[in-house]
Amino acid sequence: MEKINFMIFLSMLLAISYNQVLKAGLPLNLPRKLEEKTNETILLGFENYNFTAPYDYVYFDILFYLKNWNDNNITFMLDSNAKKNFTIDAIVNYEKRNETNKFICKFDNAGSNRIFYYLERDLYIARYRCELNITGKGIPRKIDITTNFTNKDINDASKISYVSSSAEALERDLVSLKYQTNGFKILKNVNFTSQSPNSFKIKADRLDSDYDNNNYYDFDSENIYLITTVNGSPKKIQCSGKNDKDSSDDKDYYFLQSKGSNNLAGANLSYALLNYTTQGNRMAILDFSDNQKNANGTILPPKVDYKKKSGGLSTGGIIAIVIPAVLVLLGIGALAFFLSRRAVPSPPIKNIGNNTMGVVASSEAVVHQ
Repeated sequence: MEKINFMIFLSMLLAISYNQVLKAGLPLNLPRKLEEKTNETILLGFENYNFTAPYDYVYFDILFYLKNWNDNNITFMLDSNAKKNFTIDAIVNYEKRNETNKFICKFDNAGSNRIFYYLERDLYIARYRCELNITGKGIPRKIDITTNFTNKDINDASKISYVSSSAEALERDLVSLKYQTNGFKILKNVNFTSQSPNSFKIKADRLDSDYDNNNYYDFDSENIYLITTVNGSPKKIQCSGKNDKDSSDDKDYYFLQSKGSNNLAGANLSYALLNYTTQGNRMAILDFSDNQKNANGTILPPKVDYKKKSGGLSTGGIIAIVIPAVLVLLGIGALAFFLSRRAVPSPPIKNIGNNTMGVVASSEAVVHQ
């Protein structure tokens, strides 16, 4: 019975050892489970800073990309009694002092271009007007937004799910935002074709020209500025963009690449804004493909190469050797344990005959003598 128990125990050890060796060779990153598309409210940026005469109010617009929203969501946002206002904290630099003030941001669905879409019904851009009463304080010299927008509710229909790098760059000084965007385009399925800490090139679905109010807009341009942040500091990256064929599949794509040498390591381009300066303040939004390896649109820092000692084993190889060796030692110890438990047999007992008669006879001989 003990031999059978030992054989079962040894078989279990060998099975565990084999399983560990197999696991050592498996990749650490397993495929992610695809998730269904969910509604997202993405803070794109700010624009159109101005003030009313005689300097009673200053105001600016805040822009949201309502990604994957449908008509039901939009109807709820427009027609329900959902909360329409929210506040933004900002440090305002007046002529002689700094103050922390609250801008009141209002969604006016009756106003022009408060919410609109271009070319396709799933491209919704919501625009809020944010105002501050400055009566008797003078004209602000600088406005720096300090609100943390992540997960902030903008109304009962949505909360902010993502803050673009463009918004992080533009919120530092709203006074300089003198323009108002006249139209938007989405660069869909964006992927890096090349990138380095100093430059990048990306491709996306073809971006066709369009007409608006009898004006012709061509998005092939050498005068594009990408608005983002690098290491927390605002940066405008000059770029060029054009539609062209990709030799790998002979299909048309839109290619965008940076111009000159830039310090771009760590810059996040996801949902960043492209400003087409010669196209009447037209904007494009970078929407990276979910299927690409670097889907968050971050430009990677330079790689640091570590020299390996020649002849050295990898971590997986060491594990594949050590674990079976330890298990074999455990098996040897178990074998010794089972053998030590076996009962030690007693030495054979000799069959000694009854010598009583011999002793009596010897005694009688002694008496007779």
